[in-house]
Amino acid sequence: MKSDVMVIGTNQDFTQKALDFTEQYAGNLPKKAHLRIRLIAEELMNLFRSITGEMEAEYWVENESNIFTLHLDTQTLMYAGKRQELMELSSTKENAAAKGVIGKIREAFELALLPEDEREAMLAHYSLFGFSGSDSMESGTEDVWRMSDYIEDVNKSDDTEFVQEAKDELEKSIIANLAKEVTISIRGDKVSMAVVFDGHIS
Repeated sequence: MKSDVMVIGTNQDFTQKALDFTEQYAGNLPKKAHLRIRLIAEELMNLFRSITGEMEAEYWVENESNIFTLHLDTQTLMYAGKRQELMELSSTKENAAAKGVIGKIREAFELALLPEDEREAMLAHYSLFGFSGSDSMESGTEDVWRMSDYIEDVNKSDDTEFVQEAKDELEKSIIANLAKEVTISIRGDKVSMAVVFDGHIS
């Protein structure tokens, strides 16, 4: 079952409305699971508000036998020129390094918003574990970033310093500990984020 769709924007104070919207839809969950899905929604809203530049997205929730998926869909609006203009406004002339798992997810989401040619050029620079299909994009196909792939790549990495930092971040992350999966997918000019929560977990 799918909820109504609400439109949110990075220049709006939408957080409380989105949290109420999520809680209302998840109203039949036990108290602990209800609190957890609210925490996930809060992390998702904070992530969206931290995106560089102004943009809008559609937000809705799906429920299939108490497996909830929180959806965030938007269009690729962050073209290279606009991004460069925004970067010029910062004192360092570059994005701050992503901190924590939520920062990595935000970074992947921002990367997904770039035009295809710049996105591919930036993949190596950002060293984003978890992206698949990025070197074989064809019209109509999807690029996908998955949190589970990111975790797998972290565990396989032989970069000791990176692995320790990444594992510490995963251990402290609300979304990594409470969400069953996080995916960011790119199809044409549409970017979709989905956060899956298992409402059966006690």
